[in-house]
Amino acid sequence: MSDVNFEHYKAFYYVAKYQNITSAAHSLYLSQPSVSRAIANLEEELNCKLFIRSQKGVTLTPAGERLYKHVSIACKHLFSAAQEVSLMRENAEIIRLAISDAAFDKSIVCKISAFHKLNPEVHLKIENMSTPETIEALHANTVDMAIVTTPCIFTYDLAITELDVLNDIAVAGEAFSELKDKELTLAKLNKYTLITLEEGRTTRAFLDRIFKNYGLVMSPDIELASISQVLPLVRSGLGIGFVPERIAENDLNEGKIFEVKIKEKIPLRNTCLLTNEEYELTDVMKSLIGQLADKNDE
Repeated sequence: MSDVNFEHYKAFYYVAKYQNITSAAHSLYLSQPSVSRAIANLEEELNCKLFIRSQKGVTLTPAGERLYKHVSIACKHLFSAAQEVSLMRENAEIIRLAISDAAFDKSIVCKISAFHKLNPEVHLKIENMSTPETIEALHANTVDMAIVTTPCIFTYDLAITELDVLNDIAVAGEAFSELKDKELTLAKLNKYTLITLEEGRTTRAFLDRIFKNYGLVMSPDIELASISQVLPLVRSGLGIGFVPERIAENDLNEGKIFEVKIKEKIPLRNTCLLTNEEYELTDVMKSLIGQLADKNDE
């Protein structure tokens, strides 16, 4: 193999990230033909197809997915290193924080904001990832800490700090107003149009397990990549969605949606903070963890 051309891999990273050559070109400040040429050169060098092209954009081939898993880690390391070197000139410390969708609620945001006001010199780099992605990022040391929801499975040595209790509820909009004063079994609820996350997400696995415990297979009609997409569709009357109660709090209080009562008990989950035990925490990181774990600061 010839010497690695980082610009080719950088183009590959952005095309895979956005699944769109135009968006990648904008991020790289390059023309679309330049990005396409970089991908073609990389495919020729590796002697395999990395993308499947369509009118909607591009999707990764199995080989492309395998390459992206490694290239994304390498790129994030390099981008993070460049940022850290830049901040060193300003004597600023950086904390790289990943937060999963379900954990990204008002309470967490308020605590991070409070920490920032007390430590304005600390640069916070925050990324929104799925729980499996945050765990891999911790293992690869592309983030310093992660806030996720249980249940989560990991085989690495990660330290766990419990932050809060998470209560998942079913919610609906006015299109389902006939359900306001009713209590549904999961079996009856399953006959309605359900809105959930796609398979592979922690919240989806949690809900699938609950339905399975009652001899049911959850059959959602709408499957989404992010929990932030659930409430807009619920408000529009497209179906009944499952979300953490805290995320739905404002809409519930304003009467835009209502809770659909379920006969079976939905187990409580937890919001947790994870850190990689292989790497020592700085005093400032410990301070942020203390702020996030403070039960009185809500």
